[in-house]
Amino acid sequence: MLLSHALANDRSPMNVLVTGSASGFAQILLARMAADPVVELILGVDQRENLFTHERYVQIELDLRSPQLARVLQDVQTVIHLAPAGGDDAAARGEILEAAQNLYTSAQAAGVRQFIHLSSALVYGAQTGKAVGESHPYGAAPGCAAAEALQAVETWLDDFEAAYPALRLLRLRPHWMLGPHADSVLARLLRQRLTLRQAQDSQLQCVHEEDVMEAILLALHSKLRGAFNLACKDAAALGELHRQTRRLRLPVATQRLARRLETAPGCIDALVRPLVLNSKRARSELGWKPRYDRVHDLVRQC
Repeated sequence: MLLSHALANDRSPMNVLVTGSASGFAQILLARMAADPVVELILGVDQRENLFTHERYVQIELDLRSPQLARVLQDVQTVIHLAPAGGDDAAARGEILEAAQNLYTSAQAAGVRQFIHLSSALVYGAQTGKAVGESHPYGAAPGCAAAEALQAVETWLDDFEAAYPALRLLRLRPHWMLGPHADSVLARLLRQRLTLRQAQDSQLQCVHEEDVMEAILLALHSKLRGAFNLACKDAAALGELHRQTRRLRLPVATQRLARRLETAPGCIDALVRPLVLNSKRARSELGWKPRYDRVHDLVRQC
């Protein structure tokens, strides 16, 4: 075990609040957290009903923008924000930013000192050269509401973190997430019998939902802070990912594919933007060892 990783471990008992707790991804995360003896209480916050049950789990149906959130945050040591992807208009993106702002400011006022923020590689600008690290500039794909919402939250978090340097804010930025519960644009596309009509030569990566969950659990017991990229080792063109699923596909235009996947055309365009991540920091400092570390293995799981 690396010394930096060993020194980062924190096994102190804690109460944890998880937002977005009704999502499919959250269900597998909650089950793993409930099995951790260090986690004494889990509070799940979502506006939707959650079917997960456990003796140490409490579900709270609440809008994150509600002033009642301050009461829920009392006696919480760690907040895990499973940031939503965003809506298709400025109003929805504004609501997501307001929710994050109320969550983090209310938590700080309540005495919470550890935050784990699940973001996305979509906040980065495209890069045609070498793999990008965590300091790469923001540059969400134009017209992709999901990316724009995530970037807006991260930009605000930059100022929040600077204002409260004693807080431990750890940001996870996974590439396109795949897996049985994944709802990324790439995951939805690979389940279809459609593909983009345009050329698909740009290299992209992905990451399995279980490996993202493992990164969150490592972060939960870590004293680290800052951003950590999450992605498999290799990359492939979108066309190659389609071929690996061994399905015949009908090429269609961006607008039609966007309607089929219920997303904005800009998010379809994001699929062919060249973006390969450098995930060395997560592997060396956080101790992240993804189970699915090759594109081929990941695509078979979608």
